[in-house]
Amino acid sequence: MKIRQWMFPVLLALLFAAVLLAGLVPWDRILPEKEALPADAVEIGTLDTVQPLKGDYMIQYDDPDDPEGSVTVTYHVPSVGDFPMHYDSIDDVPRSTIMTFHTPDGDVVVIFGDGDSVPVPAAENASTEWEINSPGTVNVEGDTSYCRTRNGESNNWVIYLAGGGMSVDARTADQPRTFYTTGTAWNGIWDSAFFSADPMTNPFYDWSYLLISCDTADCYIGAGEFTSARGAVLHHNGYMNFTDYLDTFALSRSTPDKILLAGSSAGGFGAAMLAAEVCERFPEAEITVLVDCACLSADWRSIATDVWHAPEAIVARMETDDCVTDALVSLKETYGSRVKILYLAVESDTMLIQYQEYLDTGDFAYSPVARDHYNETLRAAVKRLREEVPGAGIWIWRQTPIASLSGGGVHMLVPQLESTAMNGLTALEWVKTAVLYSAPPLSLNLEDFLGE
Repeated sequence: MKIRQWMFPVLLALLFAAVLLAGLVPWDRILPEKEALPADAVEIGTLDTVQPLKGDYMIQYDDPDDPEGSVTVTYHVPSVGDFPMHYDSIDDVPRSTIMTFHTPDGDVVVIFGDGDSVPVPAAENASTEWEINSPGTVNVEGDTSYCRTRNGESNNWVIYLAGGGMSVDARTADQPRTFYTTGTAWNGIWDSAFFSADPMTNPFYDWSYLLISCDTADCYIGAGEFTSARGAVLHHNGYMNFTDYLDTFALSRSTPDKILLAGSSAGGFGAAMLAAEVCERFPEAEITVLVDCACLSADWRSIATDVWHAPEAIVARMETDDCVTDALVSLKETYGSRVKILYLAVESDTMLIQYQEYLDTGDFAYSPVARDHYNETLRAAVKRLREEVPGAGIWIWRQTPIASLSGGGVHMLVPQLESTAMNGLTALEWVKTAVLYSAPPLSLNLEDFLGE
């Protein structure tokens, strides 16, 4: 009797096991292998289009060659900066990967591999006031390049150079979307306070804005072509694009009273090195230069000359392995009190550490040695600015090496100025005070960072 009572459940269990062994249950959806991503994996791209998003979001991985190979996992999206895609090795990277971020404001679709980032219009809910312009400009691949503009009621301008990486040699030239962006990538930054037209959140709400995309892989200073190791021709037109955009922007506006020239990451390099150009074009304007997360040690003179073919006037200011500080020192020496300088940076900046490792060893990866080299370069830059650029405002955001290594580290502070605070002061309020008022900007808590 007891045997009969247990026979039916046992048969059901055996039948279910047989179904599983027959492959009728999609194991790849129950235990997706792609969910386990090692910390030291290869980084092959960034999700710039979802930069303003925060929290946990579902990501759907679709294998174009295998429609049944789709899995959905949950990742934590950092509040700002580049969101890395990781694979165990470069051989594991699919030819093209389509990812969908499900957000409260709509889905954002991002294509890696052969495609470009494609944001769904529903995710661009704050971009309606921007206009798109292309005065005959081209990006690194020779396709049409675009800038974004917005008219303001005041006679002041914000010129912002977006981040997007760089190509420094024949090898990086063959790795677009790993080392540099190729298309117009706005990073969704108009959703942050610094780009808002809301007077309640942005002290520059009534300024006219010129927003330039980083799509020439040359930190905005290139003026020539370069051939990659595989024979591809890169159009390093950053300098020509910048001047064309600026000329077109200025045609329909009066001579500005104030200009805030700002840039993040590769755009920070550009802002420092193009500031003299802006000063020369608008000699009556009061100019503030804001450099955000742009600090690397390299032979910049060779890169700017041999790869980017930058104008000689820009190359001539590159005297050390820190071209940004070189440019800011020269700027202050030449234009004096007419120019205000703001310098923002992140200690143990994950993205810049990986670039530093490539510049040092040819390996694009995070390493403690590259981290130390980056932090040493940053400290040297801060010390030099304090000594040679008196009155410069310096804001260093400190994070632990563990936070940096985890992939959740901060990179680029401008898109989160309103949420970054120190000593009870937000970075946005700090920038506002420096730009709008006559008092010199403040440098905060540098002694501990410098070990003094």
